[in-house]
Amino acid sequence: MKKTSLSNLIAAAVLIAIPSLAFSKTYVGLKGESQIAYHLHHPMHEIEGASKDFDCTVDLGSDTTHAKVHVKAKIENFNSGNSSRDSHMMEVTDAMKYPFVEFTSDSVRHETSGYRVFGKLSFHGVKKNLDFVVVPTYVKDRIDIKGGFTVSLTDYKIDRPALLFVKTADELNMALDVVVKQ
Repeated sequence: MKKTSLSNLIAAAVLIAIPSLAFSKTYVGLKGESQIAYHLHHPMHEIEGASKDFDCTVDLGSDTTHAKVHVKAKIENFNSGNSSRDSHMMEVTDAMKYPFVEFTSDSVRHETSGYRVFGKLSFHGVKKNLDFVVVPTYVKDRIDIKGGFTVSLTDYKIDRPALLFVKTADELNMALDVVVKQ
């Protein structure tokens, strides 16, 4: 009788644990379909570039506060359509010394407009707290997660690029569009 009670107790504990395991899932951004883009303003023109070759994982726990988001992109993989501009971008960001820009979340909070992601952005050897909102859209067998944020180049110790002795704006606007399979 004690064996039956003990085995029933173990079975109940396993059944209680299974739902939290069932909700735990890892999503991986699809390269080529996902994109990180940047926008930088100069009085004479707008500068834009993007990368479709970066790593992104979203690990969902039993609730969103335990979700983990990790994004890592090689600076050299960003393309503005102008090789001279891209080479200069590699110089000002010291891409040989700091080849990656990387974000790792601390927590995620549900909001009416989507999810606020809190974490740290490592860029140009500087690590700073960052939070931004992402909005998932569910289409067939995919989830499209869009979001964006702005960083200060000087906060990350990057000397702002100049054209004809006129520097760009300090604000670097980033847009994320991560596509994952459900």
